[in-house]
Amino acid sequence: MERLTVRRQVDGWAIGFLLSLIIQGVFARAFSRATAWGHNPGWQREIAIWNLGTLVTIVRLRRHAGDPDHALAGGFTVLSGLFGLNHLVAGLRSPRSWGNWMGAAANITAIGLAADALARDPGRLK
Repeated sequence: MERLTVRRQVDGWAIGFLLSLIIQGVFARAFSRATAWGHNPGWQREIAIWNLGTLVTIVRLRRHAGDPDHALAGGFTVLSGLFGLNHLVAGLRSPRSWGNWMGAAANITAIGLAADALARDPGRLK
């Protein structure tokens, strides 16, 4: 039997992240019926977003192994963009939900700072 490598293990996690992304992003209501927590669209979107950002990070790190910070910036920007959008939509639906407005503002700020940093130091991603 072939020995499991670290890379293969990370591949296994990536498959798990992809499956969770699909379940929480597409089949959230059906899946939630089989859990003790029930359906919570905002949090289930956050789980799907986290999984997508993690997958982007894995792909970018593998493509740009010599420059991990630039590779991580790609995945983290995806996370911030989608988390920010999720919080913005929730804030618009419930204007008094200051936590959602704070989450939207923090993630939008992170995107702006990342864009500025990457523009000043594009690294190997050009």
